[in-house]
Parts: sequence; structure tokens; C-alpha cells
Amino acid sequence: MKRILILTTGGTIASLNSEKGLKPGDMDIRQILYEKIENILGDYDVTIEHIFNKDSSNIIPVDWYVVEESIRNRMNDYDGIVILHGTDTMSYSAAMLSYLFIGIDKSIVLTGSQIPIVFEGSDGVDNLNNAIITAADERLSGVFVLFHDKIINGTRAYKRSSINNDAYISCNYPYIGVIKDKRLCITEEYRQMKEGNSKEYLPYYKKESFDIPKVFLLKMVPGIDAGIIDYIKKEKYQGLVIEGYGLGGMPVANTELMKKMEELIRSGIPVVMATQCVYDGVNLDTYEVGVTANKIGIISANDMTSEAVYTKLMWILSKNNQYSDIAKALKTNFCGEISVRII
Repeated sequence: MKRILILTTGGTIASLNSEKGLKPGDMDIRQILYEKIENILGDYDVTIEHIFNKDSSNIIPVDWYVVEESIRNRMNDYDGIVILHGTDTMSYSAAMLSYLFIGIDKSIVLTGSQIPIVFEGSDGVDNLNNAIITAADERLSGVFVLFHDKIINGTRAYKRSSINNDAYISCNYPYIGVIKDKRLCITEEYRQMKEGNSKEYLPYYKKESFDIPKVFLLKMVPGIDAGIIDYIKKEKYQGLVIEGYGLGGMPVANTELMKKMEELIRSGIPVVMATQCVYDGVNLDTYEVGVTANKIGIISANDMTSEAVYTKLMWILSKNNQYSDIAKALKTNFCGEISVRII
């Protein structure tokens, strides 16, 4: 019988009504969760443990390392791990955990719900049961998001809906699988793909403290003020991710902005260009606005999601502060976050 560990962190799935609206409840939800999975308890040996109790909008980077430590302390005792998490920042948490657990030989599955599990008709019941099935499957290893019967690579999950139960899509990457009749079916698209993941993994970095690198995520908007770069420097951010337009455009006609951006890069701060578009990613070789950005040293995020590149840059900076090494690592596919073209 497969042993599965469920770690709870709060989120909608663990929420109750309050005077201020829905929020993760103060009650011990473990007994309720056991009741919701009683139909499959005969097939799996499940242990439920509590980490913290947060609305995922309140998740901060230090929490990712708290979750990591909780997993590392127990992972050798279990065949798979399920993490119950709020949906609003699940994509960030799944991406960071993907980097923190590169090369893992079992599955870590994040799931949650749009409706609290104590409410009638909650999608959390199916999501929880299906996450257990996924975590126990020997054919999979790595970090995944399970939502509405679909299994998504941890660096490719994108929340597309604020209320629909089918809230998540897989960006620029095949769905890993689907759950049908309590069975995991791996998709043919995923079977046929050639991963191309780097085997030159950065060695596991044991943090001596929670001094986490500061990364700024900047969305391009018409009329953006160049003074935002002064703020980034003043606040001592160590990396910058830009959500550009389309294929990676930015207002290159704003000479003050471009000058300050170039100065930032020359000071050793890595700047990465992502896109506001959901699909297809960045190409800085097509338009003048992208070519110019590339010439001053902005690094392409290729087809990484904003969540994946934001957490990746933070993870890399925690290991290395040499600009050339950082740039190389950003362009390296570690766990499916970048599509690799096989020539």
C-alpha cells in the first residue's frame, strides 16, 4: 500500500465563513479531510499534517522554504506528497518547489479548491482524492499541480479563472495526464515529448538563514515612468523580471527608461523579459522594441510563465551572484520550464 503525506497550508479548501468573509479556519481540518477521502483510504495509507494556515494571497517567499523543509524532513517515509494550497499563488509555489526539488524521484502534488471543502458541492473533494492518486503513481516524479482532473507540470500552471472550478491551464506545455474513473491516464502528447531537461543540476543549496533574494516583477504599461528603476535600485532588488508586451516589447522610445535600464544591467542586476501574453512566449529577435531590449542585455524568458521565471531567478540568485552564471542558468531548462527545440 502506497504511503501518502498530505501537508496543509490553508487556502480556500480549508476556509470557513467569517465576519470578514471566507478565510482559512482556526479549526483542525484533519478529521474533515480524512472523512472526505474515506472512499480511497483502503487503497492508500494517508497521513495528514499541518504546516500553516494562510490565505495564499498572504504567502511570502519564506513560506516556500518552510514547506520545503517540511517535505524534506518526511519525504523518505512516504511514496508521494500532497500539498493543500490556496489557488491565488499556487502557481508561484509550484514553480519554486519545482526548482527546489529538481531530480526528485517521487511526486509532490499541489491542489486546492474554488469552494471550501466543508461546503456542499465543493470541488475540493475530487481535487484532494485525485491528488492522492497522482502522488501515488510510480510513473510520475517531480512537482505538479492537480486541478479539475488535470495534471500540470509545476512550472507551467496558470490560473485563468477566479471562480470557475476548471481554473488552471498548462501554458506552452502538454498536460501531464488526466484522472478518469479514479485512474491516472498520461496524455499521448506528454508521452511523445522529449524533455531535454538539463542534467547539470545546480547542487542542492542548504540555506543557513531565510535571507531570500529580492526580485521585482515589473509590468509594462503605456506611459511607464523611468523613476521606477530608481526605486528598484534604492530598495536593493537583486533581480528584475519584466512583463513586456507581446513577444517582449517595451517602450524603447522612452530614452530615459532605456538608459536607466541599461545602467541597472551594467551594475550586475539581471533583467529578464517575460510577456503579458498567456501563450507562445518571448522572442527578442523580431521587433525593434525587442531587439533593442536584447542589445542592452535584457535576457529572454523564452516561453516561461511569469511565475516560473520570477521564482527561478530568485532560486538562482540564492545560489550564485556571478552574472554570467546567472544568465546561463536562466537560459537552462531544469524541470520543463522552458520548451526545448530538438533539432
